[in-house]
Amino acid sequence: MTPSQIQPVSPGDEVSPVALEGQSSLDVSGALGAAPPLPEPGIPWGRYISALQRYKWMMLTIVLLGTAASVGATRFLKPEYRATATIYIETPPDDAGPIRAAELLRSFGWLELLKTGIVLDSVAIAQRLYLTPADPRDSVLFSGFALEPSYATGNYQLLVDDTGRNWTLESERKGTVESGTAGDSIGRTVGFAWVPGSDLLRAGSTIDFSIVTPREAGQRLMAGFATQLNNEQQANFIRLSLLGPDPAKTANILNDLTVRFVDVAADLKRRKLTILTETLGEQVRYAEENLRQAETKLESYRVSTIVLPTENVPVAAGLQATQPVVLTNYFNQKMQLEELRRDRAALQDLLTRIGTPGFTMDAFQTIPAAQKAPDLNLALDELSKADAELRALTFRYTDEHKPVRDLQDRINILRTQTIPAYTNGLVQQILTQEQTLGSQIASQSRDLQQIPTRTINEQRLTREQVAAATLYTTLSTRYEEAKLALASAIPDVKILDAAVTPRRPTSNSAPRIVLLGLLASLGLAFALAILLDQLDKRFRYPDQVTRELGLTILGAVPAIKHGKNGLQKPEDASQTLEAFRSIRLNLAHSYGSGPVRLTITSPGPSEGKSLISSHLARSFAEAGYKTLLIDGDIRRGALHRSFSIDRQPGLLDYLGGNASVA
Repeated sequence: MTPSQIQPVSPGDEVSPVALEGQSSLDVSGALGAAPPLPEPGIPWGRYISALQRYKWMMLTIVLLGTAASVGATRFLKPEYRATATIYIETPPDDAGPIRAAELLRSFGWLELLKTGIVLDSVAIAQRLYLTPADPRDSVLFSGFALEPSYATGNYQLLVDDTGRNWTLESERKGTVESGTAGDSIGRTVGFAWVPGSDLLRAGSTIDFSIVTPREAGQRLMAGFATQLNNEQQANFIRLSLLGPDPAKTANILNDLTVRFVDVAADLKRRKLTILTETLGEQVRYAEENLRQAETKLESYRVSTIVLPTENVPVAAGLQATQPVVLTNYFNQKMQLEELRRDRAALQDLLTRIGTPGFTMDAFQTIPAAQKAPDLNLALDELSKADAELRALTFRYTDEHKPVRDLQDRINILRTQTIPAYTNGLVQQILTQEQTLGSQIASQSRDLQQIPTRTINEQRLTREQVAAATLYTTLSTRYEEAKLALASAIPDVKILDAAVTPRRPTSNSAPRIVLLGLLASLGLAFALAILLDQLDKRFRYPDQVTRELGLTILGAVPAIKHGKNGLQKPEDASQTLEAFRSIRLNLAHSYGSGPVRLTITSPGPSEGKSLISSHLARSFAEAGYKTLLIDGDIRRGALHRSFSIDRQPGLLDYLGGNASVA
């Protein structure tokens, strides 16, 4: 016999709402057919809501526990305070202002300087950030604590005996470090400069503390440190902020940080200006010596070449160019030499033609050198006068006349002896002048050929002197500016707003943690309820029947609620009656014309088997069907009470042959 299942919607009550599923006991598959295909399910919101309602008390417990845990966690949270400060950055100097040094760093360079060890280490040492007591109440004991240049880091424990007079310092790594009496210096062997007062060492107390390097403490400080520039390109302000649990200490640390930062910036600028001034001083001295050497070289060269010809000629006013005197003299002498050579050649030619037919003494007048020779000119004048007298005498006398012959003899002597002798002497004199002038021209030619070399050398020496003078002038100006800037050095940064002790925490995280705890516990409760619903093996939802078992739901019985008098309300009773009628009709039409045989069962007790079977049998009977209701519970059967009949004979009696069907 194929089972039919009835599952209550809400467990715990026999009259809870149930679902009825059925299949023919005759196994007539053609009559019932397979269950119709169901569409792909979406999110089963109804199932989730039902699961949340079923496990609501468990969920409420989880939410209350999670919220209580988050509230308890807020007790261990320390509020954080934010201290702020502002640093002003000087703008780069302009030409209109006083002479001062250029900006030491750019905007982002100042931020990097804030994070350097030279700033953070000093703050860590001044504020003893390298020291962390396990109990903040022991901080007064470390008021005079300091580190020697050589020290050992690690976790330490100071043990004071019951008398309060003796102490022992132990290290986590080395064990017992040293011991002594109250008032002695503690930790000298590990680099501690610490002499706490004997009244501060409580008898039988144990003080735990840890030591790190100032560099590490400074880097830890960066965890709560924030910087901001008002302008990334050319910033004028740096806004600093620091988070910490102690408002007063946080403000003090930030103030020490800003003061140390300004001091380091000023010291770096002074060092830069000092080094710059010293470097410029050395460069000025070197440039001065270089200038002196260049001037000496130029002076010596000009002195050595002052008597030599040069091509530098001043141009007179109104002229576009003037030829150098040396070149003028040179070319004049060249022309004079050429004239002497021409005159000598002409005189030598005349000497060869004296006495030849057609030769006249007037040819000497065409030669400039002959015109400048006084003796030759006197001889020529005398010859000209003698020729004139001879012509006059020849008109009056014959050649045999004695005055005519004497005059002819004198003319002949002048022509053949006197004038040639003077001419030869003039030629020799011209030759001498040619040699003298030629040697002078050759010497001047050599001097003129050396003029470009001397000019280039002088220009080179002049350039060296001018370059040395320019460099000396530039360096001298910079040196004076550097000395003036050093004498009136203005720090590039200064504190504009110092940090003040914050009065309120930066943010109260307690409400946020409580809210997160509430949401987390609520989410955990939801997830656990849905998980338990998924792991539940009981049939609670219609889709478990239709999808997982492949059965058809023929009807559903609503929850039967009784009033205070034990009876149902009329409207509830009518709904229940109508529900069983629907189930009866579905059963009757699902199994064709044959008899309907079905079994009503459930996995556990008190799940509505008796209620369903009795009401369903009564519904069939009222509809005119011959109905046989068999109570299969042979131990605690109760259907006979629903119909007010005797319990015996019963099913076992019939099966044992002790009773028969009437």
